[in-house]
Amino acid sequence: MPLMRQISVFLENVPGRLATLCNTLEENGINLQAMTTSEGSDYGVVRMLVSDVDAAENVLRDANLPFSTVEVLTIEVSDEPGALGKVAVQLAEAGINVEYAYAAAGGGNARALCVVKVADPAAAETQLGLA
Repeated sequence: MPLMRQISVFLENVPGRLATLCNTLEENGINLQAMTTSEGSDYGVVRMLVSDVDAAENVLRDANLPFSTVEVLTIEVSDEPGALGKVAVQLAEAGINVEYAYAAAGGGNARALCVVKVADPAAAETQLGLA
């Protein structure tokens, strides 16, 4: 699971647009596995991992929602202080810049999922011993 395709959707920054996106995915049987949002004055970006990227791309095209797809690295780490920092140090020592990242932990399983965007996800995967 380390390399995954992430979809970034560009939405107007108005009430209800995120709900519409989520409901549209649900209506088409597409599960959100991870998501983060960032805001701008008029538009926001929703970055997400989904259960079926190809189907989600088709749904987004049909809904005339602008999107892009990129490969990201997903890493499971222990849910404890310093776990993500150790990953960041390994990448930095290899000269791999982290463009952005988001993470979540929950459910009492003592693990956290980290999504990391780097220029060369395959190189990062190899550097971290995940390949």
